[in-house]
Amino acid sequence: MNTYLLEIGLEEMPAQMILPAVEQLKTLVNKTCEQHQLSYNDLHTFSTPRRLTIQILGLPEKQADRSIELKGPPAAIAKDKDNNWSKAAKGFAAKNGVDVAALEIREYEGKDYLFVQRMELGQPVPELLQGQIEQWISQLNFPKNMRWGSYRMRFIRPIRWIVSLWNNCVVPVKLEMVEAGNETRGHRFLSSGNSLLKDAADYQNQLEKLYVMADFEKRRESIVSQIRKLEQEFGFEVELDDKLLTEVTNLVEWPTVLLGEFEEEFLELPSEVLVTSMAVHQRYFPVFRKKVNQDSGVKTLLPHFVTVRNGNSEWIDTVRRGNAKVLRARLSDARFFYLDDQKKSLENFRQKAENVVFFQQRGSQDQRVLRIADLAVFIAGKLNLSDAQQKHVRRIAELSKFDLESRLVQEFPELQGLMGENYARLKNEAAVVCRGIREHYYPRNAKDSLPADAESVPVALADKLDLLTTAFSLNMIPSGAADPYALRRTAQGITQLILGLRLPLDLRELTSAAVRLLDEQQKLALERTKLQEELLDFLLQRQRWFMQERGIRYDLIDAVLKNQTEVKAVNGKTPHRVLAIEQLQYADYLGDHLETKMFKRSVEAIVRAGNISSKYPDKIADNLVESALKLTEEINFFAALKPILKSDPQTLWTPDNYLEQLREIEPVVTRFFEDVMVMDEDPVKSGNRLWLCQQLAQWSGRHLDLQSIVFA
Repeated sequence: MNTYLLEIGLEEMPAQMILPAVEQLKTLVNKTCEQHQLSYNDLHTFSTPRRLTIQILGLPEKQADRSIELKGPPAAIAKDKDNNWSKAAKGFAAKNGVDVAALEIREYEGKDYLFVQRMELGQPVPELLQGQIEQWISQLNFPKNMRWGSYRMRFIRPIRWIVSLWNNCVVPVKLEMVEAGNETRGHRFLSSGNSLLKDAADYQNQLEKLYVMADFEKRRESIVSQIRKLEQEFGFEVELDDKLLTEVTNLVEWPTVLLGEFEEEFLELPSEVLVTSMAVHQRYFPVFRKKVNQDSGVKTLLPHFVTVRNGNSEWIDTVRRGNAKVLRARLSDARFFYLDDQKKSLENFRQKAENVVFFQQRGSQDQRVLRIADLAVFIAGKLNLSDAQQKHVRRIAELSKFDLESRLVQEFPELQGLMGENYARLKNEAAVVCRGIREHYYPRNAKDSLPADAESVPVALADKLDLLTTAFSLNMIPSGAADPYALRRTAQGITQLILGLRLPLDLRELTSAAVRLLDEQQKLALERTKLQEELLDFLLQRQRWFMQERGIRYDLIDAVLKNQTEVKAVNGKTPHRVLAIEQLQYADYLGDHLETKMFKRSVEAIVRAGNISSKYPDKIADNLVESALKLTEEINFFAALKPILKSDPQTLWTPDNYLEQLREIEPVVTRFFEDVMVMDEDPVKSGNRLWLCQQLAQWSGRHLDLQSIVFA
């Protein structure tokens, strides 16, 4: 069984870039094998901070020979007037290395062409791979690349060595800075110098002798196993955040877990400060007292930490003391900032925000907070919150950003909101206000929690809407992969809040208010309509993504999202727009009924009614002449329409009522189109019939665009 191994050795890579890079390498190798019809038994990837490796097991010695069919010039120019092969035909044969006698004339897409069958000999696999290796390496993409020395090639870090082995033989390849061989490097401190790899198939075992655990999953399992042993030995619990565990695994080549400790006096700090200091800044795992009651949500921090050393257990006590010393210094700074911040009033922090620029040409952070407060109260009114609740909403908004000016948050930006809640509680603010300062940042990503308090929701929406509006007013609209201000995530947060909490809010009203507040405060003379439409289009994209993530069919999403119709005002009532939550309700409910025969027939009937009424708009009667209805089918059609005609045109039907109406009206409409000539010579009759079709189509169109539905 043949094995090929490629190892790219580098200076230490950033931890977060290692797994995406090795996955890219796997994709490139797979693509090569598919293109060249190379079969293999297995493909393994290995990665550490200093190497990206691919191992292909079970390759053949050479490609299989294959017969390929080639199409040539049209038959019309393939022969001359004497029926001899023309220069074009001979050139085609010579180009492909065959005799003209092998040429055939066959039909292709209605015309005759020259064809030839040619046997293509398989290439030795090592030679084939040799021609691909440099492309694999050069095509790896990283967020940031660098050049070094006088080399032209850019890469994430300098390439120091390359191993390229076919079984135990080197497959030569040369980049401008290094030539491939069979020499690898082990652990930077636990091994010495270069080491020969004798066999491509035995890569893992050979690396482990050099104190390198090359398999990511094996390193991860080793770390977890060592931590579990500590838990059993000392009777505590270690919080294993998956993201931190992945990062730590990608920081080491030979993991050794150790337990450290810090002074108990630091436990007086809020637990969030301690956890952030350990996990975010030092890559330590926090340690908690083991729960007696597993249902209890309260976790008590202990003055210990768990960290992972890139090495063995030699001099482990020295390493432990060094790690504790670094953490102690950081916690001392945090304690100083925490105590110093408490000496200042909340108003003092807010005054500092007057001198902090939010966006150039868009005012200060303090002005932004004023906009958030006004927009949040506007949203609270739309949600029918009480006067008392609206007062809390405004107070949450006023204090939403004050902790950004605190020294602790400036040192630990990850604590924004959390420290605002803590400091507000120390200053005796209402509990709902304190929670709202933290919750208004929710959701921070697609999997994050939503605010629990009703008072937090308007502020969360206002915060995100104002950021989006301000950025768009400066034409900072994301394009391609570039999104430096995470505006897609911000828009996704707005969508999650409205659809996740099922809020009856009109995005057009919200965006209009956000644009108006920014424009009036900053005196910008914005093109409000254009800016609002850009915001709505952007939010609509996020709404589509939200529905796709719920598994809703693409055509049903199109059907509900295309329905942006504004129902006309009737009797002085405010016109009703279709809300995002109503669109989601329809998509959720109708998803189970799309493939039923009844629904398919209903869609066909209503689409037909809409098509014919839109084709002859000038022939539709202004009002139905009921006395002119003579045929049973049109009388039945009118009778079936009466619940629709009597309903409030300002109110959408619930999805189940809409579907029930379809069930009742479908057979009547189907029979109508089967037995009645809509475009009768009598203009009264045709006008009546078109009026019936128009009423049905308009009623259905208020709910969703049925023409978007696709049936198998």
